[in-house]
Amino acid sequence: MAYLHQHRIYHGRLKSTNCVIDDRWVCKISDYGLQSYRKEDSLMDSNIPHQYCLQIYLPPEALSVPNFEPTPTSDVYSYAIILLEIATRSDPALRDDTHSEEYSLCAPLSELISAKTENACPCPTEYIELIRRCRKSNPTQRLTFEQVKKLLHKMNPNKVSPVDMMMTLMEKYSKHLEVLVAERTQDLMHEKQKTDRLLYSMLPKQVADDLRQGKPSQAQSYVNSTIFFSDIVGFTQLSSTSTPYEVVDFLNKLYTTFDEIIDNYDVYKVETIGDAYMVVSGVPKENGIHHASEIASMALDLVSVCRTFRIPHKPNTQLKIRAGIHSGPVVAGVVGTKMPRYCLFGDTVNTASRMESTSEALKIQCSSNTYQLLEQIGEYILVCRGNLQVKGKGDMITYWLEGKKPGTLRKKASSPSTPSQTHKQGAFSIIPGVV
Repeated sequence: MAYLHQHRIYHGRLKSTNCVIDDRWVCKISDYGLQSYRKEDSLMDSNIPHQYCLQIYLPPEALSVPNFEPTPTSDVYSYAIILLEIATRSDPALRDDTHSEEYSLCAPLSELISAKTENACPCPTEYIELIRRCRKSNPTQRLTFEQVKKLLHKMNPNKVSPVDMMMTLMEKYSKHLEVLVAERTQDLMHEKQKTDRLLYSMLPKQVADDLRQGKPSQAQSYVNSTIFFSDIVGFTQLSSTSTPYEVVDFLNKLYTTFDEIIDNYDVYKVETIGDAYMVVSGVPKENGIHHASEIASMALDLVSVCRTFRIPHKPNTQLKIRAGIHSGPVVAGVVGTKMPRYCLFGDTVNTASRMESTSEALKIQCSSNTYQLLEQIGEYILVCRGNLQVKGKGDMITYWLEGKKPGTLRKKASSPSTPSQTHKQGAFSIIPGVV
């Protein structure tokens, strides 16, 4: 507008809709010039509604003079109305008291001072004073656009281009979006961790990862492993005198206690079937011959905790389990697609089950295979039970696992292994009596 006025070109129709933004985010003025054409245009459109809106941008002197010719002061007055639109973020509205000295078209200026938002004017007092001086009812008292430029520069010396302003807004939006994405990602990671914990408690980690990636899980053969079976003595009688809720609550508390104990050992819980509890070591992670000692130590702890465990609905009844252990080769793999289960197959599983079924209350029965491994390790007290007739297996010599030898814990806590101990460990690589 200052450029137009320097060349004695006066707009006469300046309003917010004539301020357009180009593709470089530069505000440009349009709809000026061609005064004779504009006169005819005004006569043709004198009855349409938008002419009423156009009067809002006209100064008081233009409303009282017919065929008013545009002047520099009339453009400044129109500029003041545009400043009000920018400040109030609303369209102008013509007031009834058009003859008042302070001819006002928008919200009261006091509201601009009280505004405390991010988009508020940095100098509201100076901004309001600028509006007042541009819309004076006396044309001679109004500012020129050259004076307006100086005042605006004083109010905002560090001028920010529209592009920089848009980039700043986009940066703020991006940072806000990053915070939201980080929060959602953290929530997603928490949920994924819960899902992974549940999945890894049902299947071995490697097997679960393969199934999740869509890979077929391959069955694998293990030459050395030790299987533990246990069940509750008199469970049928106990169930007949208890409600279903009491049975489930009792088994849940018992096997939750068992689960906490087996976490201390290198074992994998295969499943629970009714009151039967099945655990294996050496599968799916092989550990030399230590599978026998891991299962043996775990079995001793499980039997020990049963001596102090109290059945919730029958606290005076002593809980008794019988346990059996057998070592040998097995085949392991995932069976089924609906609720897939990691299962063990082979004669070792059947023999371990027979060791449990022929055992006695609060005792752990071992086969000769497990006995030979534990004897090599040399940390456990084993007593020969004698010759036992086992269904499907014929005569078998079995042993009772009664505990650990004194000083075992001190051995584990001693200094790093000596050469003699290293030689002894090397002898464990050959396991006699195991197919």
